[in-house]
Amino acid sequence: MDRIDTIVEMAINYTRTVLRTAPEHFNVARSGLERLRTDLMREVPEHPALERLRSFLDEIAPYEIEGSLH
Repeated sequence: MDRIDTIVEMAINYTRTVLRTAPEHFNVARSGLERLRTDLMREVPEHPALERLRSFLDEIAPYEIEGSLH
């Protein structure tokens, strides 16, 4: 596991925690994941962690919370 893998896993774990404990802030956490994905696509488009991040974003897509602090 390299540094990028570690960052992606930490971001995913954080977002899961937010979804479970503070759903009103979920869209903010999701926005951070989207920015991370954009940066990875620009800097290391072939890194395997990018696919992991894309899959997670697809998995959480139905959980977008209305009225959160986005």
